Amino acid sequence: MAGQRLASKLQEDVTCPICMEILQDPVTIDCGHNFCLQCINQVAKTAEKLLCPLCKLSVSKDTFRPNKLLASLAEKIQAMDPAEIQPEGDEPRCRIHKEKLHYFCEKDMEFLCVVCRDTKDHKSHDITLIDEAAQNYKAQIESQVQDLGQKDKEIIEEKKRGEGAIQVFRAQVHLEKLKILEEFKHLRQRLEEEESFLLSRLGWLEQEGAKQLEQYVAVTNEQLISLRKLSKSLKNKLQVPSLELLEDINDTLSRSKEFQFLKPTPLPADLEKKISEAKARYVSITESLKELKDNLKTEGKKDKSAFLESLHIKEMERWHLLQKNYSDLPTSVPTTLDTASADPSLTFSQDLKKATLYLMGGTSKKQAKPRPFYPFYCARGFPGLSSGCRVWEVEIQGPSGEAGMVGVANELALRSQSQNFRAPSCLWALRISSSGCQPFTNCKALENLYTHVKKVGVFVDYDRGEVTFYDAITKKHIYTFQTSFDRQVFPILGLRDVRSSITLSP
Repeated sequence: MAGQRLASKLQEDVTCPICMEILQDPVTIDCGHNFCLQCINQVAKTAEKLLCPLCKLSVSKDTFRPNKLLASLAEKIQAMDPAEIQPEGDEPRCRIHKEKLHYFCEKDMEFLCVVCRDTKDHKSHDITLIDEAAQNYKAQIESQVQDLGQKDKEIIEEKKRGEGAIQVFRAQVHLEKLKILEEFKHLRQRLEEEESFLLSRLGWLEQEGAKQLEQYVAVTNEQLISLRKLSKSLKNKLQVPSLELLEDINDTLSRSKEFQFLKPTPLPADLEKKISEAKARYVSITESLKELKDNLKTEGKKDKSAFLESLHIKEMERWHLLQKNYSDLPTSVPTTLDTASADPSLTFSQDLKKATLYLMGGTSKKQAKPRPFYPFYCARGFPGLSSGCRVWEVEIQGPSGEAGMVGVANELALRSQSQNFRAPSCLWALRISSSGCQPFTNCKALENLYTHVKKVGVFVDYDRGEVTFYDAITKKHIYTFQTSFDRQVFPILGLRDVRSSITLSP
């Protein structure tokens, strides 16, 4: 079959476009097309100005060149067994004139034979050879392919920007959740501290009251005993003889008259004042809480109503489903710096939110071990992450501009004592300097981003394997790593310049 098609193609190449027969005495005219000598001479006799029957270019009658190669090929084709040639019936032909199709009408977008070309229906139209028309349309198609390729790149870039914007939005949502949880935790903690203090001071007052009672009872009992002794002494006098009774009678009577009950104060004024102050503090707190509760109830009801009214039906369904599965209050632990695993050249604030680089005494035993993320002096963030999402923001300050790195690393990178990390990746970070940013993984920079940032946000979606960096001030996306985590990852922060510092928030 392949041989038949080849023979048929060869036969087509040696077929005269005028008589549609095998070329006889083939000649080549100025435009390069080939015809039977007799056929082209016949056309030349009937035309004032000879035009190529195929391409319509003007040609000279005196420049016909015999084509011996085609003549030889035509003889060989004629000598072939007709069975070796694919039947002409399989070739596309004009449905009206049964002639081979050589032309293409640009206006009607139809294939034409020689006869169709010269009819009044197409004579005034732009008509080209099929191969030439195909070449023209190929050029148009290639141009469109290039345009579509450019659009493909634009869509990919827009997709990256859109995904980055969504990830930054998710980071902001998680950041607000973290702030709310922290603020309400601090509020609850403050209330618990106030409650504990109020109860403690009342407990202390209760102890002081018990102590005062003990002292009061002791003083009054002592006087009561003294009084009863005196009373008993007088009663005993009544029982003695008159001579003895009258003896020292003045002294006896004076002691009785001189006795006075020294009335002690049950409660000192300072204790009365202290319990009044405790009551006043309690009243002040309860009044403030009542005002807060009333405001929360009124404003909260209005806010909730406005939010729910803004939801569409599908959004409302998802809201109810979320409420159904949101029975437990989410917990969150803000990121802090782990001093135990940090480079010894770093010093930390009391709240473990800030680290500052100080190098003293040159290279000492501090640098006995290679730094895993050279040239940075690093600290690990705490806690680690093995599921869900986490967000934190980092501000780097230094005398020579922002020079540091932020990102996440898994346990393999944190245990490594050299930069020779092995696949798979174990570090996903952003290098920040005054000239811009560089995302890098396993200490290999990926590209240069001419983005200047003072505060960087990091959003990690562990389950989706995404690490997103954004400008924490402008909220613009910087870069996103697409990866997959196979073990716990930790925040990693590094400084390079002496007296530079890095601060975490919230």
